[in-house]
Amino acid sequence: MSQVAGPSPAAEGPAARESGTQALDRALSVLLAFRSGGVERKVSDVSRELGLHKSTASRLFRALADTGFLQRNEETGAYRLGVTVFELGACFLEGLDMHALARPLLHQLAQDEGESVNLSIRDELDALSIYIERGTRNVQLVSRLGRRIPLWCSAAGKALLHDLDDEQIRAMFADTQFTPLTPNTITDLDTFAKRMHQVREQGWALNDEESEEGLRVVAAPVRDRLGQVTAAISISGPIFRLDETRVAELAAAAVRTANELSRQLGHGVGAVWGD
Repeated sequence: MSQVAGPSPAAEGPAARESGTQALDRALSVLLAFRSGGVERKVSDVSRELGLHKSTASRLFRALADTGFLQRNEETGAYRLGVTVFELGACFLEGLDMHALARPLLHQLAQDEGESVNLSIRDELDALSIYIERGTRNVQLVSRLGRRIPLWCSAAGKALLHDLDDEQIRAMFADTQFTPLTPNTITDLDTFAKRMHQVREQGWALNDEESEEGLRVVAAPVRDRLGQVTAAISISGPIFRLDETRVAELAAAAVRTANELSRQLGHGVGAVWGD
């Protein structure tokens, strides 16, 4: 009696698994390529950027479009991020109690001060923007949701590192190249370590045209119920409005709001939580 042959061992072996992993890695690389380079990307541009054969990149783009991760512009043939990415991002934000608690506080802060307000978290060596409130003044310098700025040239980034001592700072950035974004960007570890000492002393951080010319930003750390810095609230505006006096006022406002959000997250009420 004949038997139906099952899959050969080779089909389930390391080579097959490696091939599947490679395809997954390539697909994820395609998605990550959308973090920079504009809203829409062409297959040819991404394939060249990632070192992929164009036919391979085309297959990856089509597969990602079939699952909603990408959406094709039929007029230009270029792709943009699809609704599945938004859905996953929404799930991520829903999991952050901080995000829901922060919204009314940041809205009120933007209304009171008239400048744009940002909530950021740390991701590796970047400050990642996860919520933005526009201010009410005529000229607004608004960050982009999801924008990443290196920690060393970001007010939010410095605030996120508030609790690290000099030794921890030097260990974290020992192999980092401080690439200048403006003439004011910190470009060496010694200067950055001194700046972080100042941040720890005053309780808030300043970005004085370090990431973008014409822009000043102040930021304060947000703590969770365990007292750990988990986010940063920043206020940004053009330098012609943010002189030394105004910077001090905005810094105080950022600290007040960050402290209130920290309180709502349980910071300072450890006994209630059983800590």
